Amino acid sequence: MIAKVKDFFSGLVQKYSNLGFKAKKKIKFVIGRICLYYVLIELAFLFILPFIYIITTACMSPDDYLDPTIQYIPSAIQWDNFSKAWTALNYPSSFYQTMLTSFGSAVLQTVFCALAGYALGRYHTKWRNFVFVLTIIVLLIPPQTTILSAYGMFVNMGMINTILPIVLPCLFGLGLRGALFVLIYMYFFQRIPDAMDDAARIDGAGPGRVFMQIMMPLVRSAMIITFIFSFVWHWNDNYETTTYMYHESVMTLQPRLQNISKYYSATIGLEEAVTQQDKAMTEPMLFAGCMLVMIPVLVVYIIGQKKLVAGIERIGVIE
Repeated sequence: MIAKVKDFFSGLVQKYSNLGFKAKKKIKFVIGRICLYYVLIELAFLFILPFIYIITTACMSPDDYLDPTIQYIPSAIQWDNFSKAWTALNYPSSFYQTMLTSFGSAVLQTVFCALAGYALGRYHTKWRNFVFVLTIIVLLIPPQTTILSAYGMFVNMGMINTILPIVLPCLFGLGLRGALFVLIYMYFFQRIPDAMDDAARIDGAGPGRVFMQIMMPLVRSAMIITFIFSFVWHWNDNYETTTYMYHESVMTLQPRLQNISKYYSATIGLEEAVTQQDKAMTEPMLFAGCMLVMIPVLVVYIIGQKKLVAGIERIGVIE
């Protein structure tokens, strides 16, 4: 058997060596494409598998979820999980609060981080390097180290349980990962030729007009990157929102996912899910809630994915 296999491959090698240059090149191209698509399919499967697991689990009944013989395909789709998750999340009110916080913060960071990045990237002042170092330090400092002092400041200002503790820092480029967005803008502005704004100033344009009409259209890719990343990170934030917006009337979607198990326990007459089986019974409903939370983010990504990828590619082209 081994000899037959050896002879088979020896024959293939002999046939390949007798081929012409174009035939060999075409065979190499086909083999390379097959290997490339195999790797891409494997990587795509690794990224898609968690979504498949969430979707299939959200459609399972508690009995299917506890049945070890059922992996991905439920015996019957349990649409009731989504209605229960909708009620447990108080979805309309929570969606409004989350959208207001995420969209408002993303818009403000897109505009005001651009101002800070423009100042660092285009104006060579005496303290420019010092401000750049401070920006790096702000990026490196974990928010957990400053949350207590920030919380005390917002308590004294009467802003707790409002969106202001989340949105107000965005006005100064200090929102969630704001320093990173400032550096992205600075990177883009630095690579615009000086002749662009010099020509505008010769024509009589002031600093504001140069920024709005000349510079901002040239960094549209950075604006798209900043807006999408800021929106997604604020939407998925489960740290600052739970610290500043913990009241039931202003709570966002992410913290409300914890209420699903309490809602299920209340519907079956338990004060709390005391056993592992009781906790497992809430898992399909919890995954249905996760799907309801993820849908707006997926919509934003699907709409802006082409521009986002083009902006990231532009960074590599400029470099």
